[in-house]
Amino acid sequence: MIKKMFQDSIFRLRQGREFSALIDQALVSGSNFLTNVILARALGVNEYGLFAVSWTCVLFANSLQWAFVVTPMMSVGPKQEEGDRPAYFGAVLAQEAVFAVLSALAVFCGVILVNIYVPQWNLKNLSFPLAFATLSYLVQDFLRRYFFCVRSSRRALVCDAVSYFTQLPIIVGLTRLPHFTVSLALWIIGITSLAGFAVGFGWFERFSLDLGTLKRTCVRHWKISRWIVPSAFMQWSSGNLFTLAAPIYYGIAAAGILRASQNIVGMAHIWFLGLDNVVPAEAARIMHVSGVEASFAYIKRVLIRWGLITATFVLAIAAFPTFWLHLAYGEKYTSFGYVLQLYAALYAVVFLAGPLRAALQALEYTAPIFWSYSAMTAFSILAAGPFAKHLGLSGVILGLIATQVIFQSVVGISLLIRQRKLRLPVIIG
Repeated sequence: MIKKMFQDSIFRLRQGREFSALIDQALVSGSNFLTNVILARALGVNEYGLFAVSWTCVLFANSLQWAFVVTPMMSVGPKQEEGDRPAYFGAVLAQEAVFAVLSALAVFCGVILVNIYVPQWNLKNLSFPLAFATLSYLVQDFLRRYFFCVRSSRRALVCDAVSYFTQLPIIVGLTRLPHFTVSLALWIIGITSLAGFAVGFGWFERFSLDLGTLKRTCVRHWKISRWIVPSAFMQWSSGNLFTLAAPIYYGIAAAGILRASQNIVGMAHIWFLGLDNVVPAEAARIMHVSGVEASFAYIKRVLIRWGLITATFVLAIAAFPTFWLHLAYGEKYTSFGYVLQLYAALYAVVFLAGPLRAALQALEYTAPIFWSYSAMTAFSILAAGPFAKHLGLSGVILGLIATQVIFQSVVGISLLIRQRKLRLPVIIG
């Protein structure tokens, strides 16, 4: 029975719209995995820990971009009539340009301040390369999300192929240099990301910049993102307070150990992020064309199908943690199999967040996301230090699991209440 369900899931996903997005995400996540493996081997535990801490800045900026620009675009863009598209996507493009530049400036200033107050992390040479990598990564990631929004996933694939198929061989070649550094790695990532953006931007549809449309778009987007923006801050803090507590107590190498373990189970990002590229926009489009019930039925199919695949994956990782660590990194990390097992448990819980968020976004009802992250942040502020100090690296991941349970509970209950008010079929159950 389970085997047949799994085979049916594989067959259906190949027929569905998610499949093309997953090919692209496989390229992105697979390349990121290989890049991190190469860097972990070349830089060593301490320097790789420095890269992990630095890259957190880029991921934080990207989470804010997701809240300010991408999530509203995924919800509103598919609903635009043909005649309104040029002005609408011109307004979105203007928002993205301003956001990306301000983010790069903020990262530049932030690195300088961190180096003043936490000099032991040794970030002094990373202000320029990290700011450049942030700007390039943001604009390239925005462009690929735009292509998914307008159902041009093949163009997203080309854009990403240019970026990642150049990034990997350059990094492999330069890691053979005797003085390969984190700074050089960031410059490479920034340059190749910008190349992917430059190639893909030629396919951006005809757009116009109308101040009236820009104002209306900002207002409509803000109604969606006003809850998600503070949620993004809190999402980052609720998770990263735990991971940042580890190097405070155990040194910068702890960040490298955590990131190395996450990289392996993070292969699940192939479908986690692939679904995020497609499901919110598709749910919004189905809701616009066929109604709310049809949209929720689509999300329920995604939950069942991909939940089965996620469970199979995390069980395979958790069963043989030492094997996977040795295969990826050699002997250096094999004593941390327990960390990888806990990350596998974490990702099993994390999966539920994407489809639940997509349901709320399709309804343009994002307040529960804010309240869930409020609860997660409060818990993280209270628990991050004690968990890391008294339970070590296990405590860090147990804390992350607890924050995810809080998120799923608040969002799931809120969605269930909204479904009952609308008298809709239940997504989970």
